[in-house]
Amino acid sequence: MSDFLLPDGQDVSEKNQGIFEELKGMFGKVPNIFVAFASSENGLENYFSYLTQKNSLTYREREVVSLVVSQVNRCPYCLSFHSAVAERIGFSSKQVLDIRSNDIQFDGRLSAVAALAHSMALTKGHIAGDILLDFYEAGYHQGHLVDVVLAVGNITTLNLLYAITNVPIDFPSVTL
Repeated sequence: MSDFLLPDGQDVSEKNQGIFEELKGMFGKVPNIFVAFASSENGLENYFSYLTQKNSLTYREREVVSLVVSQVNRCPYCLSFHSAVAERIGFSSKQVLDIRSNDIQFDGRLSAVAALAHSMALTKGHIAGDILLDFYEAGYHQGHLVDVVLAVGNITTLNLLYAITNVPIDFPSVTL
C-alpha cells in the first residue's frame, strides 16, 4: 500500500483554499481529513457542502451520531476529532465515553438518536426491535429520521476516507 500524501495548502485550488479558511474559523486549523478531501478538485467542496447543510438535528445530536458511528466503525481519527469537538460544545469527557458506548443515561432524546445511529451503522439500516419506535416516542419525526440517515452517511464517508488514507491524527488521540 502506498502512502497517501496530503496536498500542501499552497498546492490546492483557490476554491479549496477558501474552504480551508472557513475550516480554520470553525476548528482553529484545517484538520488533516479535510486536507485529504482537497486532493480532489471537487471533493472538499462537495463534502464541505454536505457537512454544512441545514437539517433538523442540533449540533449536539449530530456529534452524538458522529461519535456512535465512528465507534462502530472503529475510526480512531474521527473518534479523536469528534471527541474534541463534543467536549468543546459542552459534553463532559465521561459523557463522550457514554455516547461512544451507546449508553447515554443523561439525556433521553440523545439516547434515542444514539441508539438509532448505532443500529443503522451495525445493520446497514435494517433496524430491529423498538429502536425506531423509541426514536419517535422521544419526540422525533420522519424528517429527523431522514436527517439521522444523512448524518450517518456523512460520518461514514469520513470513516472510510480515514481507513483508506490513514492520515495523521491531528487532535488529542483517543483509544478505541
